[in-house]
Amino acid sequence: MSTIYKYSLLTVLIAATLACGLITTPISNAKNLASTAQAIASSMPIETLQALPSSMPDVGGYANPTGQPVSDWNGIPIMPAASVGQEFNQNTYSFKVKDTLENAQTFYNDNLKALGWTSAFSAQGGTQGGVMLFTKESLVLSITVTETDGELLVLLITQ
Repeated sequence: MSTIYKYSLLTVLIAATLACGLITTPISNAKNLASTAQAIASSMPIETLQALPSSMPDVGGYANPTGQPVSDWNGIPIMPAASVGQEFNQNTYSFKVKDTLENAQTFYNDNLKALGWTSAFSAQGGTQGGVMLFTKESLVLSITVTETDGELLVLLITQ
């Protein structure tokens, strides 16, 4: 064998040896690091994760109020023929009544005007429902009326 060939072969072997060392050393270090992290984690007291309660309101309940309706909620009159009603929080009340959309709108327009509320917006979606907004000082009252199962569902929300 020629000397150049021997030196070339020796250079390739040294390069391969160095390359293997450069590859296996980081792998070995990563394995050691993972073992250390696993040992630390297993020695720490870790509690099981639990879901946080949602801050979203249960709006599904608004459509199914239960309980005896009140005649007045936070100074806002409730239609006298209401069959069920429920307060969900200090700003939300819903009730059901067998009446027409037009009668509900007339009832709230007349009664709230007499109590000092000003009509800010009113929109009717045909005979299926409507939305009314009233203001009084810094308060805003939203009244949503929709027909469901032959009754009106009235949702009152104050802000």
